[in-house]
Amino acid sequence: MLELRINGFGGQGSVTLAHLLAQAALENGEQGQALPFFGVERRGAPVRAAVRMSPTTIHAHSQCDLPDYVVVMSEKLTEAAVGEGITEFGTVIINAPQATAVAKHPTWHVDADTIAREAGLFSADGPFINIPLFGAVCRVLNIPHNIMEQTILNKWPGNSGARNLGAAGKAYQTVTQISV
Repeated sequence: MLELRINGFGGQGSVTLAHLLAQAALENGEQGQALPFFGVERRGAPVRAAVRMSPTTIHAHSQCDLPDYVVVMSEKLTEAAVGEGITEFGTVIINAPQATAVAKHPTWHVDADTIAREAGLFSADGPFINIPLFGAVCRVLNIPHNIMEQTILNKWPGNSGARNLGAAGKAYQTVTQISV
């Protein structure tokens, strides 16, 4: 079983990203579980969500304490996200304008903010970065491109889906692994 935690700020779409990843696992013939964590969070406060994926039935229903992957939706949260826990050989995926490696962990980089802006994906709070991050995480997890596309089109048919596909596809192609 693979466990993934998403660390972001309220309003960035952490929960939607978790649901998309769980749905992509299902579309790929595996089991998927999205675990939003709700407390007294508010827009702009640090939040987290988790995802489990497995080729067999998932029996765990608790939060992920030591995930295999940590997705950092804002580079400002990197230290806190990794400090919250990750497996010894866990991988970090960071949204940041510049690539920055995380000591002791394989690190992937994507500039989801720029990709979302270029695709015209905006909310009142800023760019919808969860869509490009979905594409980047799919690539890192080796989820096939066509499964990523199918998941997006099932969630957003029509013009919204096409715009989201462009942003997710660009992130899928441009996410890069940083040498440590």
